[in-house]
Amino acid sequence: MLIYVVIAGLAGALLMFAGDMLLYYTPEDFAYDSRSSSAEKIQAIVDVMKELPARRVMAGGMIGPVSAFLYCVGFSHMVWMTDERMKTLAVAAFLFSCFGIITGGAYHSHCAYLGLLGEERFADALKAVETYFQKMPLIFYAGEGIGFLLLVVLIASGHTILPRWMFLLSPGILFLLRLAVGCLPKGICIIVSGGWTNLISVIYYLAVLILILSY
Repeated sequence: MLIYVVIAGLAGALLMFAGDMLLYYTPEDFAYDSRSSSAEKIQAIVDVMKELPARRVMAGGMIGPVSAFLYCVGFSHMVWMTDERMKTLAVAAFLFSCFGIITGGAYHSHCAYLGLLGEERFADALKAVETYFQKMPLIFYAGEGIGFLLLVVLIASGHTILPRWMFLLSPGILFLLRLAVGCLPKGICIIVSGGWTNLISVIYYLAVLILILSY
């Protein structure tokens, strides 16, 4: 069972990453840097998406809920791989992570509105949507942050079937490299940095899958 839920989590991460690329991939980098405000970052995404075909933007948004479901199945590996003494903490990590990614899936889905409302005649509606979008990530990062922190504790303390060093490849630790990947060369940066919140799970699930298959 464990291998199947890990594969589901990997599929969810890859699918959400594909959704990111459908929503706002462009050969050019976003017109902001790490010092930009949340509003400036959202505006940069709007500037990209409003030039894309509406069907592509809608497809990218619709991927969000499907990916979130697969992510939740994948998160259950936290419970499956943890010993009985720390099972309660593992369940908490699972629930917080699900809470975060469900919000993230909704955020991903609603992101399509930014592109569809990007035309000048929808300026007032777009402003309201942008304000809403500045708030949603707070819930997403809070849920996933707590869940991933508990996962780090479980792995590093030796209460899972994974070797302790695997905490270095856990999503919570890899997320800390976000500023570093933002310095990658133009063209690559938007792929890696723009999809980093999902790529960290791709890296983690691949590592877990390789370890499980090697046992």
